[in-house]
Amino acid sequence: MKKTNFIEGVNLSSSSSNTRYGKREDTALIVLDKNSVISGKFTSNKFQAAPVKVAKKHLKIRKRKQKTAFIINAGNANAGTGEQGKEDVKACCEEVAKLLNIEEKNVIPFSTGIIGEYLETKKHIEALKKAEKKLNPFNWNKVSKSILTTDTKPKLISKEIKIGKQKILVKGFAKGSGMIRPDFATLLSFVFLDAKVNESLLANIHKTVLQESFESITVDGDTSPNDSSVLVATGRSGKQVLKGSKELSELTSKLKEIYTSLASKIINDAEGSSKQIVIKVTTAENKRVAKSIAFNIAESLLVKTAFYGNDPNWGRILAAIGRTHGVKNVSKVDIALNNIPLIKNGNRDQRYTELKAKNAAKAKVINIIVNLKDGEESFSVLTSDLTKEYVSINSDYKS
Repeated sequence: MKKTNFIEGVNLSSSSSNTRYGKREDTALIVLDKNSVISGKFTSNKFQAAPVKVAKKHLKIRKRKQKTAFIINAGNANAGTGEQGKEDVKACCEEVAKLLNIEEKNVIPFSTGIIGEYLETKKHIEALKKAEKKLNPFNWNKVSKSILTTDTKPKLISKEIKIGKQKILVKGFAKGSGMIRPDFATLLSFVFLDAKVNESLLANIHKTVLQESFESITVDGDTSPNDSSVLVATGRSGKQVLKGSKELSELTSKLKEIYTSLASKIINDAEGSSKQIVIKVTTAENKRVAKSIAFNIAESLLVKTAFYGNDPNWGRILAAIGRTHGVKNVSKVDIALNNIPLIKNGNRDQRYTELKAKNAAKAKVINIIVNLKDGEESFSVLTSDLTKEYVSINSDYKS
């Protein structure tokens, strides 16, 4: 058995509730050994699902000296369900607490799927009971599949990374395909490492790595009421990471790579997508303007559909830049597409040819570089094109 096949202190399993997806496994249970440190980041959408509200509360009051359980269901977001939704979450947490002989506040719930429908609580509780009987440290692939909705494939990553002179293990998985514009962070992400990190430090690491990974992607500009990202340190390797240490810098850098890889897997599996598009805005006056421009381009329906049609329509890109708050003028802007010049100082570049630009636009990975010549800040966003398949998926998906 490879060492990276498990994280000591984490046991997990999945089962079927036989609800939306029939016999497909759609309910997951993850149990953490006592003394695990957890950082949770959640949607900033004011319309928050019942499980998000309960998860945030329980994470604040849970007992570290007890085991902690994550319960996850796919197919039903339990959002827009009012008091009944809260009662359904409470019922699930209570049953799992009894099952594991822990307090209810040590059960952290997560849901993803259709908004506005009540959870079939009894069926999900039965599924959780079945999952509890199959708990072991090796069920990562099955569990990563069980939380999917419109995703076509799981997003799972395993790494052994070197911190100082010692190696630590990191495993994680995420789901997300549409309704993606994490703003914290439907998207769910669970990452586990066996290093020993205190709570405030882990929260800082988590916040830092999210900024350049999940918070720098968009599929359609829609934030979900269920977006949740969890980072767990079990401490079982014995490797302590301290504030201000070289190891902290190394760990943050390596985790950033892992989170970026998970984010890339989400965009690669974006609903109906045929291309990945990277928008990098450089030499901006400040980070806020760079970020706004990058997201305006990434979320422009005209830009996204143009690239689906292999059309290097630079006018649409320039228009997205021009409507961004904080942009003074576009007279200095340069734009390049996969190293092919499109715009020079706000006008068509003299080196531009339609043939070269169209050939560049046919690539499966599109890199758009926007040079503002206003300052030293930059920001990058990863997105996808917008296809007929995206429309089909979302016109057929019950809301």
